[in-house]
Amino acid sequence: MIQQYLTFKVENTRYAINVFKIQEVLEYEEPQQIPCSSALLTGIIRSRDTNIAIMDLRKKFGLGPKIPGTETRTIVLEVVDQDSGVINLYGIVADEVFEVIDLDDSYLEPLPSKKNFSGAQFVSSVFTQNDIYTLVLDVAKIFSEEELSTTATSDPIAATDAKTADAPKEKKPAKKTSRRTK
Repeated sequence: MIQQYLTFKVENTRYAINVFKIQEVLEYEEPQQIPCSSALLTGIIRSRDTNIAIMDLRKKFGLGPKIPGTETRTIVLEVVDQDSGVINLYGIVADEVFEVIDLDDSYLEPLPSKKNFSGAQFVSSVFTQNDIYTLVLDVAKIFSEEELSTTATSDPIAATDAKTADAPKEKKPAKKTSRRTK
């Protein structure tokens, strides 16, 4: 069966994610930090009137930090909570996004038996295209249950309240005061 994958780069490694797990790709914007959050959570951004938690894929894979450049993108993923079935949105930051490719499943190969490379536990398979190795990420394995529980909004009322909290508040007219000096 032919499926589509978005290809991108983190550090010097090329990755792919099935497009059915991706909502959109955004130009990078600095996330708003959230105090007391997971060390892997760099903050949140807002897109389509929704808050999106941004996961630091570089930290998750044991890579050093990198200053975002003009090619840096945020890939917004749809992650299903296995307990509730709720779809949550998470962003991962890619150094560069390449293209969407069509790939027949027969080209996907299993990982080598020794998974001693960075991020191996998050990789489902590998393929070669134009002599370039690409690692296919398993989105469900990237986000642990603990990370999902600390960043997801499970209470729909809380989500509604958060949206109204962001709405502009009605301004009250300022009281006029005067100061007289003698």
